[in-house]
Amino acid sequence: MEFIGEREPMTEDGVSVVVVTYRNAVHIEGCAAALRAAAPKVPLELIVVDNDSGDDTAELARKAAPDARVIESGCNGGFAFGCQTGAAEARGKWLLFLNPDAQPLPGSIDALLAQVRDGVGIVGGRCVREDGTDDPRSWWGRPTPWSLLCFALLLSTAFPGSRHFDPESPARWDGVRAVPIVTGAFMLVTREAWERTEGFDTAFFMYGEDADLCLRAAAEGFRSVVTADAAFRHEGGASSSSVRKQVLLFTGKATLVRRHFPRGTRTLGVGLLLLGVFNRALLSRFVRVKSARQGRPTTEGDAWRGLWQARKEWRSGW
Repeated sequence: MEFIGEREPMTEDGVSVVVVTYRNAVHIEGCAAALRAAAPKVPLELIVVDNDSGDDTAELARKAAPDARVIESGCNGGFAFGCQTGAAEARGKWLLFLNPDAQPLPGSIDALLAQVRDGVGIVGGRCVREDGTDDPRSWWGRPTPWSLLCFALLLSTAFPGSRHFDPESPARWDGVRAVPIVTGAFMLVTREAWERTEGFDTAFFMYGEDADLCLRAAAEGFRSVVTADAAFRHEGGASSSSVRKQVLLFTGKATLVRRHFPRGTRTLGVGLLLLGVFNRALLSRFVRVKSARQGRPTTEGDAWRGLWQARKEWRSGW
């Protein structure tokens, strides 16, 4: 299957796929190839936005998909910025945001579209590993004062996956499930939901922009769902132990607290984040985490200590 070219008319039922790259030369060819097989029944327009990679990512994207639009943004403004840049050029009825290191499996895009009904504005799929087993990073629970209290008191670490003490972690699921937050690695957004929310907030450089969009969409009356029939693989980094990555992640978390927590609880929420990081930094001096929680990457002790030392960088959010 070929993608709809820039000069070709867009069909009424077409999907615009936006892929934001930054030094993803090793991934872009496989991503484009997977896309061709993922939606045999749906016309696709592929838009690749390269955030000033400084390598041959954009050139390889053009070779891998000559009929795609490749936009070189000229700066690394972050994931949300790249998505907004691509969406501004998109002509499809639906917008599909796909990480360059993610590969949708055959039929997955058709499966996403099958769930666009009854007020659904955002649809995600089921993340799987290379061996076909489920990777839990498909959706997340909404952050709340209670979930952050559990984080602060280490209850989410002591009882991983617990509905009561680790409520932000995804539960096991099958079929179709309504969820608070869909991962931005593979996210279909209806044009109506995108326009009503004005899309990703470019104040987020990286991490948290998908949660922010889902929460704002919910406030506008749209539902977010995931379907197990839309499977995709996402490399995503086997380790989340770098301090820089954790600083970005917790900057996003602090921003979500300051924007979406009830007034009067926002300072408390950030304080609970700080306490949770402090407790883990302290605990990591005596206990080594040996395995990932629920099969998800965990943060190494050195990163917790580095994150605590860098708290002034992230506690105010973006």
